[in-house]
Formats: sequence, structure tokens, C-alpha cells
Amino acid sequence: MLVSRGDLNLILSPSGPGASLLVYQLIIYHWVHKFLGPVISSRVASALSILIVSTYPFMTYLSGAKLSFALYSAAMMRSVVAITASTGISLLQNHAVRQDQRGTANGISTTAMSFFKAIAPIGAGYL
Repeated sequence: MLVSRGDLNLILSPSGPGASLLVYQLIIYHWVHKFLGPVISSRVASALSILIVSTYPFMTYLSGAKLSFALYSAAMMRSVVAITASTGISLLQNHAVRQDQRGTANGISTTAMSFFKAIAPIGAGYL
């Protein structure tokens, strides 16, 4: 059984930036940062992101509620590791730049991140 576009939107819509991700970033990330630091937490998050994304092809063997649960869980975990990596990298950048240049550095990094998110599907299609 294939999941329609409407069903997929219903499954993935709560896994976006929501209350659970806000709670993670405000409460849990502090402990992750304190225990691992920004460099190691970003590395671990990147490695976990690759593992999570590599499970998507195997979800084609699931259907119904199992597929919905698997997609929702993977999307939530992917959002959490994305928040961990981006927050860690932002902290590293803010500590590396003088205070009077932080706005410029954050603008450049946000622009670069948006640019590479836009061209990533092209690069993946080329491979």
C-alpha cells in the first residue's frame, strides 16, 4: 500500500518545528552540549543523520500504521539531529568571531546554508 501525498503530509506535519523540538532545544540540548561539547555533538548528529536517512529505503516494505510510525519517528529523529548540528555549529561560529562581527558572520553562514540546501537536490540527482 502506497502512502498518498495527503497522508504523508499528515504524518510529517507534527515532526516539523513544534513543541517537542522546542523542548529539546531548551532543555535537553543544554545537557548534550555540556556533556559532549559543540564539536562532538555536531559530529555525532551528522553521523546519526546519515544513519537515519539510510533507513528510508527499507521503509518501503512497511505499510499502514507501521509505515506511519516509522516515518514519524525517522522525521522526528532527523529534526532533532539537525537542530543539534546546526546549534553546535552556530555556537562554534559565535565563539570564533568577535562580537561586533557576529551579525555579519551569522548572515553569511545562514545565506550559505540556504544556498547549499537549495542546490543539494541537484547534486544528489547528478550522483
